[in-house]
Parts: sequence; C-alpha cells; structure tokens
Amino acid sequence: MTWLVALGVVAALVAATVSLLRRPSRRGDGRVASAPRNDLGLAEADAEELWELGRRVEQEFGVAPVQVLLYRLGSVVRRNVPLRAVRPGPARGLARICFADGTTLQVRGRQVGDLGYLAATAITQKVWVSDFHAEHSNVVLDLDWGRGHVSVLAVGLDQAD
Repeated sequence: MTWLVALGVVAALVAATVSLLRRPSRRGDGRVASAPRNDLGLAEADAEELWELGRRVEQEFGVAPVQVLLYRLGSVVRRNVPLRAVRPGPARGLARICFADGTTLQVRGRQVGDLGYLAATAITQKVWVSDFHAEHSNVVLDLDWGRGHVSVLAVGLDQAD
C-alpha cells in the first residue's frame, strides 16, 4: 500500500514539474495564452489547476534568484568581505567561490580561463568584489585584486562546506 502512495506522489510531482517547465506563450497584448495541451492524461480541471499554479509560481518567484543574489552581494561589498577560496563546482564550467563571511556562490566564467585565473590568484592575493550588477537574468560580479580584474556570472547561492 505504501508503494502505491509513493507512486501517486511521484506521478503528481512529475505532472507539476512538466507543467512548470512549460512557459505559456504571450499574446501581443501581454496577456498569457490559454492553458497548454493536456499530454499527461490528467483530468482537464486538474491540468488547468496545475497550469495556473505553475503560472502563479513563475509570476511570483521568477526573478527571486537574481534579487536574492543582489541582496547577498550587497552585504559582501558593503563589508568589503574578501574571497577565501575557489573550489570546483557541481558541473563542468562552474566553480564555487567562498567568501570569509561564509557566503558561497556558484559562478561561471565569462571567458575561457577566467575561473582558473581567479582560483590561482585567490591563493596568493586578496581578492574582493569591486562591483556587481544584474545583466539580463544573470548577476555579473567584478572581482579585483592588486593588479588584476576578472568578471564572472553568478549562477546561484551555494552552501558553505
């Protein structure tokens, strides 16, 4: 009996995820188009309810990650917190940058070699965030040290080790 409940929960999560991943197309007047097709075999009312929940979540939290990053980085810059470590990230092309106050971010280099250069420099010199700003749906970090500078894209927050 327990496995039936677990199967039902997994099916509901898959259905919710699929509906959240689908972006509704916008009409010329800015209104959201009608609900997408029901490809999962759900009852029409259930499919529309899931679509509406997904639309509300996207509307409410769509820009939250960028805002959270900007808030966190504002604190790091105001207090002039130095970078303490650059570690490998969870995927190719990503790195974790760890600040002295425990703030840890996942970042991507803007150019090939940026992360390696930053990692090597962080070992021998004091590195700090000189500036940051939102650029489209990304947050750009400008990191400076004695005689150098590199810009990276903040992908998200991470947990300190």
